[in-house]
Amino acid sequence: MKLARLIWKSAIRNRRRTALTILSIAVSIFLVSTLQAILASMYRSANPNSGQPDLRVVVHRATSITQPMPQAYRQQIASVPGVVAVVGVTWFGGQYIDPSNFFANFAVDTDEFHKVYPELVIPPDELAAWKNERTAALVGAKLMQQYHWRLGQRITLKGTIYPVNPELVIRAVYHDPADPSQERALYFHYRYLDELNGEAGEVGTFSVRVDSPADVAKVSRAIDTMFRNTAYETKTETEQAFQLSFVSMLGNVKLLLTMISAAVVFAILLVAGNTMAMSIRERTNEVAVLKTLGFRRNAILLLLMGESLVIALAGGLIGSLGAKAAYAYIHATYNSARALGVVFALVAALMIGYGAWLLFEGVASRGWAQRFRYAAAFLGGLAGLGLGGVFYAGVGFVMNTGFFLADFSVSMTTVALCLGIAAAVGVVSAAFPALRAARLSIAEALRYVG
Repeated sequence: MKLARLIWKSAIRNRRRTALTILSIAVSIFLVSTLQAILASMYRSANPNSGQPDLRVVVHRATSITQPMPQAYRQQIASVPGVVAVVGVTWFGGQYIDPSNFFANFAVDTDEFHKVYPELVIPPDELAAWKNERTAALVGAKLMQQYHWRLGQRITLKGTIYPVNPELVIRAVYHDPADPSQERALYFHYRYLDELNGEAGEVGTFSVRVDSPADVAKVSRAIDTMFRNTAYETKTETEQAFQLSFVSMLGNVKLLLTMISAAVVFAILLVAGNTMAMSIRERTNEVAVLKTLGFRRNAILLLLMGESLVIALAGGLIGSLGAKAAYAYIHATYNSARALGVVFALVAALMIGYGAWLLFEGVASRGWAQRFRYAAAFLGGLAGLGLGGVFYAGVGFVMNTGFFLADFSVSMTTVALCLGIAAAVGVVSAAFPALRAARLSIAEALRYVG
C-alpha cells in the first residue's frame, strides 16, 4: 500500500492544529532566515571584493582610525615600490536636509580615484567633469534613485564632524556591477573640504592599490616602516581586514545571531514535539487497528514520522521562501513605488486575521461565541495591517541606510539551510512518540486511554 495518501490524510485530519503548527514553524523559520540574511549581509559588505584578489590596502593611524594623518603622507606612500595609485579618503559624515537622510559620504583625491577603484563603472565624460570641477560630486546609482536626484542638481551636505556645509553639484554617477549594494555613497573633492576647513591638510585614511597580490604584504610593511617612530605612526592592512574591523567593533555579532537562531530552533522543536506527541497519543488505538490489518512496525513508524516531516517542511517552505519574497519585494518597491507597501501590509493582515480565525475554530457556530470569533479575526487583521506597515517601513529604511545591512536579502543557500532545519525538527520532534507507538503491541494499544 502507498503511505503518501495516509500521511496526507493524517496531517490534515485536525486542520486547525495543523495550520497553527505550520504557521508557528513558518514564523520561526522566517526569523531564522532574517537573522542569517543579516549575518551574511554584514560579512558580504565587509568583503565587497571577496571574489577577487585583494589588491587594495588601507593606511590609517596606528592609535585609532578616528585620528587623522597629514595629507603629505600621500606622496611618500606613492613612492613605495609596488604601489600603483593612492587616494586620500576622509569620512565626512554629512546629512542631507535632515538627520534621517543619512548615507556614506567621503572627501577624496579625485585624480587617481578610478585607478584605486576600477570596479566602479563611471562614464568617461562624467568622470572628467567630476575631476575638473571643485564642487562636483560622484554619486552611486542607488543613492540617485533613492533621493530622485539628477545630473547637474545642486545639493548641500550638513556637516556633523566638520563645522562646514559643502554645496555640491552632481556631475557623475557610478555603478558597481559586482555588488550593487555599494552604490549608496557620495564622493566629493578633498581639496574643497580642506579649503572649507581652513586648509588643515589632514586625511582620515589612504586607500592604496598595489600591483599584485604578492606585493600586498611587502607594501604594507614598507609603509608602516616608513612612518615608524614619527608623530603619526601608521597601520596598513588589507581593505577586507579594515572593513571587518568595523564589524568586530559591534562585538561577536556572529556568535550572538547564531545563539538567537539556535534558541528559535529549540522553540520550534518544543512546539512541533508537543503537537506530534498530542497527535500520536490521540491515534494510539488506530495504531492497533493498523497492526491488526497487517501494517508492520516500520510502516507505522514511517507513517507517523512522515506526517511530522510534511508539517515541518510546509512551515519551512512558507517561512524561508516568504522571507526571501518579502525582502525582495521591499527592496524592489521601497524607493520606486513606496505606495505598494499597502499591499505588503494587506498580506500581513490576511495572514494574521486568518490565524486568529483558525484559533477560535472550535467555538460554537452561533451566538456570542461566533461573534467573538469574527471580532478576533477582525482585530487580528487590524494588528497585521499595522505590523505589516511598520515592518515594511522599518526594513526599507534599514536597507537604504547603506553600510552592513544595505539591500540585505535571503539567499537560496539560506533557504536550503532553513529547509534542513525544518526537516530536522520534523524528524526529531516525532521520533520518540512515533517509536513508542510503533513498539506497542496490539493489546496494549487497544487498552491505551489517552
